[in-house]
Amino acid sequence: MTNSLPEEHLLKRSFITSLFTIILVIGISELLVMLLLEEIKCQGISLTPIQASTLDSVLLTSLSAPLLWWFAVRPLITRIVNKQTNAAEQARLDSELRTTQLNSILDTAACAIITTDKTGTIQSFNKAAEKIFGYNANEIIGHNVKCLMPSKIASKHDSYIQNYLDTNISNIIGNPREVEGQNKNGAFFPILVRINPMRIEGELFFSALIDDISETKILQAQLVQAQKLEAIGQLASGIAHEINTPIQYIGDNLSALKENFADLIAYQQDLQNFSDDHLSSKLVELINKYDLDFIFEDSPKAISQAQEGVDRVAEIVKAMKSFSHLEQSQTKQTTNLHEVLNNALTLSRNNYKYIAEIKTDFDPDITTIECYPNELNQVLINLLTNAAHAIEECQAPKGLIKISTHKLGDSVEIIIQDNGIGIPPQIQDKVFNLFFTTKPVGKGTGQGLSLSYNIIVENHQGKLFFDSTPGIGTTFHIQLPSKPENQE
Repeated sequence: MTNSLPEEHLLKRSFITSLFTIILVIGISELLVMLLLEEIKCQGISLTPIQASTLDSVLLTSLSAPLLWWFAVRPLITRIVNKQTNAAEQARLDSELRTTQLNSILDTAACAIITTDKTGTIQSFNKAAEKIFGYNANEIIGHNVKCLMPSKIASKHDSYIQNYLDTNISNIIGNPREVEGQNKNGAFFPILVRINPMRIEGELFFSALIDDISETKILQAQLVQAQKLEAIGQLASGIAHEINTPIQYIGDNLSALKENFADLIAYQQDLQNFSDDHLSSKLVELINKYDLDFIFEDSPKAISQAQEGVDRVAEIVKAMKSFSHLEQSQTKQTTNLHEVLNNALTLSRNNYKYIAEIKTDFDPDITTIECYPNELNQVLINLLTNAAHAIEECQAPKGLIKISTHKLGDSVEIIIQDNGIGIPPQIQDKVFNLFFTTKPVGKGTGQGLSLSYNIIVENHQGKLFFDSTPGIGTTFHIQLPSKPENQE
């Protein structure tokens, strides 16, 4: 726009100059013709009016035409052609600049932007799309967009496009949808996609804006899990409170009952010792009649077993109270690691008690660590449950779960080892993926290990990894900093 006014001004000035040049050339040519005709008359050559007029026209045309072309018409045409050429070149440069700016905007966009034609052939693929899907633009442009979808979605893609082309109506196009994408490695991941049609020079294209929502899904799963844990914690607290008092009554009464039976047994022995022969025979008859020997022998055992059961219930109640009182805070807490491990064993006992034995080897030099106790407890219960399920799948005699702790430099390591079925090598790189599970429907959600990894690695700045051999078992390693970050 800044150069248009000067160009127009120069063109007008060139036109006016050419006009004056034309007038001047015609005037000079007319003068030369008049002088030539006068010279002819002076030479005694007489011309008729028609001949004079014809000669005047011929001479004027012959003299003025080249001059007009060279000094007037040619510069004007050159100026017009140059202006049109410059305008076309400027338009090309402006178009290239706009294209460069648009490509820069697309490549710096946070979400993936993919354009396709009406057949689904990819036309453009920005940097964010390269990062999300793992393809370079050069290797994916020209391919059908179905290669970025799982087969169950790709099989329906052509029908969606054809339906839109036939009816110009679609419930999918223009509306954001949560679906699965497939990257170059064949892995599936959740995406949010928005597809919109557009026309360029009359041709129909589609643009797709895509966001990888894997982290969002993890956060949502964590939120749901946290809400469940909060509800469970409140329920556990209430149950523990309600059970604790009657369990104490039962325990106290059983202790008293045990002491009373001990007194009854002593009384019966003394009674036999101090009675005469006649009374002693009567006592023996009564003892046999009411089977007192069996009662005095069996009842203390029954009372001891009942006391063991009460102690077990009290231990569970204690673990539930500890679990329900773990604070959900934004800062780490100083926590007894082995107490957390014992609580996790208590709370998950129902999963392994008929399947595996438990062996522990806790390092006595490890006392407290800085962690989020509730989250760590969640990870431990999940790993212990998975170990029990792995042993159960072996369908073998009772298995073994070993839990050990030891120091590892500035960290502490928790090792949970089982002799279960193991993890097949082909899926070992997927076990921490969100929603990936090998368990049947209703037994696994595919969230446990993904959440555990996020809790240990992201929240605790630790490490979570495993070694597994099919048919031998799996060992999970949890490494946690032994001191807070601001003390390191």
